[in-house]
Amino acid sequence: MRLKRTAVLAAALFLCFVMCGFFVFRAVPAAAAKAETGVGLSEHALKAYRDGWKYHYGRYGQYMKGVRSSDCSGLIKSYLWWQGDACDPEPYLVPVAGSSRGMVASAKEKGTIDLSNSATLPRIHGLILYSPGHVGVYVGGNKSVDNRCSGQNVKYGDVIGGRYHWTTWFKLPQIQYPENGFVTFDGKQYYYENGQYVIDTSRTIDGVIYTFDHTGAMVSSSGTQQ
Repeated sequence: MRLKRTAVLAAALFLCFVMCGFFVFRAVPAAAAKAETGVGLSEHALKAYRDGWKYHYGRYGQYMKGVRSSDCSGLIKSYLWWQGDACDPEPYLVPVAGSSRGMVASAKEKGTIDLSNSATLPRIHGLILYSPGHVGVYVGGNKSVDNRCSGQNVKYGDVIGGRYHWTTWFKLPQIQYPENGFVTFDGKQYYYENGQYVIDTSRTIDGVIYTFDHTGAMVSSSGTQQ
């Protein structure tokens, strides 16, 4: 009798363990992978500039004396490895080339920038800008953000007509870039067609007329959405 009761108790405990494990794992479903986007990278880089990140070789956004720091490629990696404002990025959360040279070598889509011709710079938020030994982020509106070197830290400035000699643009394989439709960046709306945001034009979409300025930002809308 005791043996039978022991067996019943053991079976009940095993069933309880299985059911508890089932509900624990069911109650917290696996989180869907966060999509890293060109707009998201642009927002991240612009925030790093506004927050006053410092330059420190080999770092990727860790706190140091109360301020985050990175090198040029580390600024980009910090977005891919971001875990929130309260903690350091988690290295290797997303596999990515470690250096500026490695990043450009990994790209399947790239092109040459002629700093006298704005048409050679695609209108795409989050493109990576390259100059030998250095990378930055294109945040749209002919503006770049890059963590340049000790003493200069994160810079924000013009690409075409700017002081820094960018030679190449490329799409980082780990980033999803807009194709068509509206995106919101830095509190403003932009409209993409065929992989680039429109500028200096109007579009009628579902009965509403939207007007976009020379930077691509929507400046007005009129009409009633159908």
